[in-house]
Amino acid sequence: MKSCFPYSEIKGILEKSGLLIYEHLSPSKIQNLYFENRKDYLSAFETIHYVHAVKK
Repeated sequence: MKSCFPYSEIKGILEKSGLLIYEHLSPSKIQNLYFENRKDYLSAFETIHYVHAVKK
């Protein structure tokens, strides 16, 4: 995770490779889905987004 791409750029890169974005999880969505009810100090990274890409 040493790269940084704007959403539009990663979308273009994936499309050129024959892939479509199926799901995009922003840091706030990741926090709500996986960390909301935790009782420890763990939380989603503020700058990490997850993209689920599928073949066209």
